[in-house]
Amino acid sequence: MRLPILMLAVFLCGNAYSQSRQTALDTLENRYQRCLSTGSNSYSCALVYYKQLDSLLYSTLQRLYSQIEPNKLHSLQTEQGAWEEKKDAYFRKIDERVEKMHKSTMNGLDDDMISTDNKAAYVKDRVTALLDMEI
Repeated sequence: MRLPILMLAVFLCGNAYSQSRQTALDTLENRYQRCLSTGSNSYSCALVYYKQLDSLLYSTLQRLYSQIEPNKLHSLQTEQGAWEEKKDAYFRKIDERVEKMHKSTMNGLDDDMISTDNKAAYVKDRVTALLDMEI
């Protein structure tokens, strides 16, 4: 009984929703840091973290698109499209660097872990920016 009431309150209040997204973001970050602190399988930790952030980005965008004033929707869509282009270019550059480094650096998945961590940080910055837009 308490859970449906809590969920209703969160959906009715945009500020509470934004705070819950920030809490989700903080929770993801804490889980990631705990996973890394085990000292094993860092690449898997980074990959899970990246995928979770990407999912949070998608759901945050969907909520913004559905709730934003119509006159601001086009601006947000344009901004998001520009961010996606920058993201794709940045990710290509990271992937190219990792490919070159594989030949001369550490064995294993260390380079991939660092690459995935950098990608996750890029997505996290966007999620944070979108959460700051929500009022």
